[in-house]
Amino acid sequence: MARQSSSQALETRAMIIRTAKELFMSLGYRAVSTRQIADACGLTQPALYHHFSDKQSLYVEVMRYVCEGTRAALDRIIRRESGIGECLVHVTHYMIANHPEDLSQMFHDIRHELSLESQIAIYSLWKNAYLDPLVSIFEDGQRDGRLRGSAQFGITPDMSARLLMGLISQSRSSPSGGGYENQAGRSAAASVPLSSQKEGDQQARMLVHVLLYGLSAAEPPRV
Repeated sequence: MARQSSSQALETRAMIIRTAKELFMSLGYRAVSTRQIADACGLTQPALYHHFSDKQSLYVEVMRYVCEGTRAALDRIIRRESGIGECLVHVTHYMIANHPEDLSQMFHDIRHELSLESQIAIYSLWKNAYLDPLVSIFEDGQRDGRLRGSAQFGITPDMSARLLMGLISQSRSSPSGGGYENQAGRSAAASVPLSSQKEGDQQARMLVHVLLYGLSAAEPPRV
């Protein structure tokens, strides 16, 4: 019976996180109350507080859920793709498709609504899930000579990853140009829906091509 009760508790906790994610990403942190989350889950507020001490701790767990899913997806892409160009395209495509929901509202809430402790925790999750996988791709490219090294070009893998993240953010900007910044000053723009999978792929290829080869008319090498 104890084992069953523990299993049910884990299922309830996971349901709360999934439900809270939808509400937080749709409405923003401030507009969502724990009562709304509890009602959407079919729970009482005391039952919700049995799993999470307050709204902020629940929000951090939602971000953990989002970021862990992203890291797992990007790791699969990196293991699957041997070419740097194609690997970056598929990683970029994934980020474009998931960026509006997962990052724009997240950065706004980090800056305006959360304690410094929560900000630091969520930024660490974001860095591990989004930035570090990109850095690893550029590190591999510099290590085996497919990309110019920091000594040759003056740009580190971390700088390259941040440049690509910036391009992704700008590509998702709304027509009005509105966007948000996180605590470190990195922007995350408002979302514009993609009309098709093909359009997302084309956009990803354009961004990666610009980063790797610039605007030169010369035929780029394959990496």
